[in-house]
Amino acid sequence: MNEELLTVDEVADILRTTPNTIYRWLRAGKLPGVKIGKEWRIRRETLELKLSETNTVIIKDQSLLDNIHPQHDHVMAVTRNTNNLYNLEAEFFKKGLSRGSRLFKGCWWQHPDDVRQELSLRGLPIEELEGKNSLTIVDLTHQYNRSGKNGPIQIWSDEARKTLELGYKTMWGSGSPHLLSCGGHFPNLVDFESSLEDVIRKLPVVGICPYIFETIKDDCFSQLINLMNHHRSVIFYNDGLATYLKNEPA
Repeated sequence: MNEELLTVDEVADILRTTPNTIYRWLRAGKLPGVKIGKEWRIRRETLELKLSETNTVIIKDQSLLDNIHPQHDHVMAVTRNTNNLYNLEAEFFKKGLSRGSRLFKGCWWQHPDDVRQELSLRGLPIEELEGKNSLTIVDLTHQYNRSGKNGPIQIWSDEARKTLELGYKTMWGSGSPHLLSCGGHFPNLVDFESSLEDVIRKLPVVGICPYIFETIKDDCFSQLINLMNHHRSVIFYNDGLATYLKNEPA
């Protein structure tokens, strides 16, 4: 057993986040640590276990995301579980950053703070990006409950225009709705995705909508095909194995 103890600063450096984020995780119990006097310490073994659970290196063929159009695209992603979904989102955002784009994350079933933690664990400097206005994380469920589909659609539009005002050429955005996010009715979800496609095709947006297959219930196959028809391309991803399909939305 490796009993090496790491300081908060060392862990923050490894995870490419800030010490304040590590302190917040420690206080919330999201990252196990021990107190030595007034100082926190984290066992290296604990950190390595946490990283192994999140499977930080996920897409073995990095050229997969090169298939995404760098300026205009609307991608549907089908993943097996929550861990795969976060892995794919992290790699998507890293690709966007490598292309000099601004990032946007719309949260449906995910809590914004959980998203910050999960993406930080996967190597994204979340606090730094938010501090520079290079990333916005928004709760879209609240907007949908208030204004129906127009609320989240307006957020996507506003963030895309803000991206241009800040001097960026493209926004790379991710949202991961499921049936419960749209009132529990599949037609509402299809209506939202169709409307989002109409908006994205008019703006410099590369959007990805990752779904967990288990949340596409009942008549799964027909629902899957229906959703695919409202995206320009589809990624199937499961534990490092991925397939990219080009599609023409209906």
